[in-house]
Amino acid sequence: MKIFVAPEETEIIAIGTEYLRIEGSFYVGIGYLFLLYGLYRAVCLPSMSVVLTVISLGIRVALAYVLAAIPGIGYTGIWWAVPIGWALADIVGVAYYQRIRQRLYRTAL
Repeated sequence: MKIFVAPEETEIIAIGTEYLRIEGSFYVGIGYLFLLYGLYRAVCLPSMSVVLTVISLGIRVALAYVLAAIPGIGYTGIWWAVPIGWALADIVGVAYYQRIRQRLYRTAL
């Protein structure tokens, strides 16, 4: 944070550090989501990649508005909305894969 903000801006640095800790702690979620995007493109289902993107982004935007409006949560809710969106898209992507897995293996053989 000190690269982008003057050292005397301690409140901004504290807020930015909190943001980075929340987002950084859940970056594995976006990693799984990117793996799912690649999987669905590889098995000729690119539309599922689009669905997962819409779920992830839609949840993030909706939750950001809802959580930010709750007193006591405020802007921190915006940061929590991001990993929640990733997680829900991951869950949908894995569940869909489990549902179609047998069909994919039959067509590959």
